[in-house]
Amino acid sequence: MKKILLSLVMLGSASLSQAQYFSIPFLNAGKNPGGVNPDGENPYPSTANVGWTNLWNGDATSTPTYATEQTLPFSFKFNGSAVTKYTPSNFGTISFDAGTPTVKPSAFSNLALPSANIPNNSVCVLGMQPKSIVSGTTTYQSAVMTKTYGKAPYRQHWVWFNFFGEANIQNGWTYWAIVMEETTNNIYVVDMKTLCVTTAGALCTSNVKMSVGIQTNGTTSYNLSASPNVGAQQITANIFTAEDNSYYQFIQGSQPTNDLSGKSGSMSQFLVLSSAPFSVSGSFFNIGTAKVTGADLNYSVNGGAVVTAAASGANIATFGNQDLAHPTKWTPSAVGVYTIKYWASKINGSSDENLVNDTITMVVNVVDKIIPRRILHEVFTSSTCGPCTAGNVKFEGIVSQKSSHSTVKYQMSWPSTGDPYYTAEGGVRRTYYGVNSIPMMFVDGGWGGNAASYTDALYDQFAAKPAFMEIKGNVSLTWKNKITANIDITPVANFSSTNMKLFATIVEGTTFKNKKTNGETQFENVVKKIMPDGNGLALAAMTKDTKVSKTLSFTFNGGYRLPGDATSPINLSTENSIETWDDLSVVVWVQDAVTKVVLQSETFPIALVGVEAVEQNLMLYPNPANSVFKVDAPEMGNSMVSVMDVQGKVVFAGTMESGKLSLNVADWSEGIYVVKVSGNSKTLNSKIVVRH
Repeated sequence: MKKILLSLVMLGSASLSQAQYFSIPFLNAGKNPGGVNPDGENPYPSTANVGWTNLWNGDATSTPTYATEQTLPFSFKFNGSAVTKYTPSNFGTISFDAGTPTVKPSAFSNLALPSANIPNNSVCVLGMQPKSIVSGTTTYQSAVMTKTYGKAPYRQHWVWFNFFGEANIQNGWTYWAIVMEETTNNIYVVDMKTLCVTTAGALCTSNVKMSVGIQTNGTTSYNLSASPNVGAQQITANIFTAEDNSYYQFIQGSQPTNDLSGKSGSMSQFLVLSSAPFSVSGSFFNIGTAKVTGADLNYSVNGGAVVTAAASGANIATFGNQDLAHPTKWTPSAVGVYTIKYWASKINGSSDENLVNDTITMVVNVVDKIIPRRILHEVFTSSTCGPCTAGNVKFEGIVSQKSSHSTVKYQMSWPSTGDPYYTAEGGVRRTYYGVNSIPMMFVDGGWGGNAASYTDALYDQFAAKPAFMEIKGNVSLTWKNKITANIDITPVANFSSTNMKLFATIVEGTTFKNKKTNGETQFENVVKKIMPDGNGLALAAMTKDTKVSKTLSFTFNGGYRLPGDATSPINLSTENSIETWDDLSVVVWVQDAVTKVVLQSETFPIALVGVEAVEQNLMLYPNPANSVFKVDAPEMGNSMVSVMDVQGKVVFAGTMESGKLSLNVADWSEGIYVVKVSGNSKTLNSKIVVRH
């Protein structure tokens, strides 16, 4: 009789001397196992997949086959025995039998394990099947790839099944990985990304059905309990980072009785000193077979004295988790960066049987103040994309009622021949995020999803997250079409990352001439140019309260041209696609290039400024304004000044004194206002943004 050992129950017929496995589900972990793989999840052959070795790639015409045998980069034991090599397949397995296996399935399917069609000593993620999609000039294909992460003695060797199809998700895709870990000899199966997509390009709701487990021989396997119908945990958004990942850890041996693992910290990364004392808290995960009803909680700050107290209300079932707050709150002595270690002990009155996984480490930055966040929407769309119409309508309906955001829309080069206002820099951002279907949007570098799925609740959730840097400045359009952005970035906390990039993107508020086949007749926040380019300007680490000033500029040369489609995009060195020069803005943001997290954004309007305005030096500052802004036009003398809102209502009329005027806008509504200075036979116009 075949022995099928489920992930949640270990049957007693397999002895320790023969080795055995139990598995632990880390559902919706929001990270990769161990956190050593920080890479994005982009489809093959994206150039964003740096350092990966391709072992096999193919499309729907492929048949089940094996790639070449690989040598492990470190010592590893499978099922208790040392192994040095493995052979991956294109149907979701790696086999530790020597040489190329002699058995394989006749078709791609989620075979129930154990199976005579699967080699002995194999780790399996069965059910995926090769596919390909043509997007623009790129053909994306299924691929089997490898990469090693981390440092000895806890390196991880990843085998990545990249961009595969599966029978239930129609024209969609699914990404999985098998990971081997040095020293621990643990094996992980990572559920990375799955999206159901119809042949028409619309999202659907079906899930994959996968057979996941370890087969040691033709009669014994250790399977996940839902196998062969294991579904992906997240199927609603095409997220290109590990933030939606789940994984399953296969461990050799028997499941312990008392093992409470530190899962994640619950404290904010930034805390305002005036709000002290703070609760030290974190989520704990019960790996043991016994329910946890009691434990001691411990924390230490910057390696100092350990604070210990009994947990209150602990009640954690096997493979359950619970957020536990330490009874003793913490009061920091001053602003600064603190490292807090938090762990549980005396589980149910007994020693924890695995001390390696106990500790949660949290790094918190205690600051003087926080800054309201302006979330960044990056929307990928096209006037040739049918589903983009509903996505744009839904998105604009949400943001038109709100003000805590910036928006840029990249017109794409597909479907068909694509949008006439496609730009090569928009293509760079597409590659950066690994976008292969539209409509697609990202919020602050995360939440990669269909714009039609965006909601008021999601907007409010992102906007409620505080920021810890402020972006101010001004933007001018000087004569000969030169746009200059003077940007001041002031952090209210220390930012040690050297991966930060500054982007200043020129967008046109509304365009009309790029309409094609999807029924849309106007298009909002259309990207015209990214300064300095699609890769951004590198920023050094930033020190609290130390202002960083940058100036970025670009000159639009030549006249307007409307391309027929995306196959002949605008050449910005000789021409432009700007329909209305007084409808331009510059969207500025700071982003971590590795994590993709956007730290803050801001939008600066650009007024149409003629030669006279340049010569007379009309300045409005600060812009945006919160309480007071100043009008400075030295050569306009005692000219008249009027300010109108976007509906044309005059909200102020007065006279400058010696070319200067200060206006109190503390009670004005947030929004864009047009400032007109009239006198000396001239009229100068500019714009100011009021934001509270």
